[in-house]
Amino acid sequence: MSDFTTAARPYANAVYDTAHETGTLDSWSDALANLAAVVGDTQMSTLLDDPDMGKIQKGELILQVLGDELNQQQQNLVRLMAENGRLKLMPDVVEQFEIARARAENKIEAEVISAFELSAEQSSELVNTLKNKLGCEVTLTTTIDESLIGGVIIKAGDTIIDASMKSQLDSLALSLGR
Repeated sequence: MSDFTTAARPYANAVYDTAHETGTLDSWSDALANLAAVVGDTQMSTLLDDPDMGKIQKGELILQVLGDELNQQQQNLVRLMAENGRLKLMPDVVEQFEIARARAENKIEAEVISAFELSAEQSSELVNTLKNKLGCEVTLTTTIDESLIGGVIIKAGDTIIDASMKSQLDSLALSLGR
């Protein structure tokens, strides 16, 4: 877990609580995604790193770019994060907000990294297994990494299952090296 994630979590949790209480989860999700896109823009990132520009000016710059797309609470978030010098955390705030939202909706996104493309049957079986193990709805994304040789690595929230051949061979090599 990065320091950015740790610093972003209080903002994300506060935003989630506000959005949940006011029934504006979708609006906040969209606004945060837009803010992250603006903050992540190359030119904007350069401006946000400029030590000659004041913190408040940086926040106002973002608000000028997004114009009327943000409601008052969302504008206040930008101002607060600007005052605290935390605007560059916006992508991490989005990620943490979406994790909190998925957790509340009893959903999780699992990433499966495999040496070969999974068949529809394998994917379906994996989703069902994870659903039973984690007790929530699972959305699966898959990535291919041929260096794994065989097997899979599954990342679902804080859970990581490494059942790859590469990992097993590395463990074997380590134990033989003793």
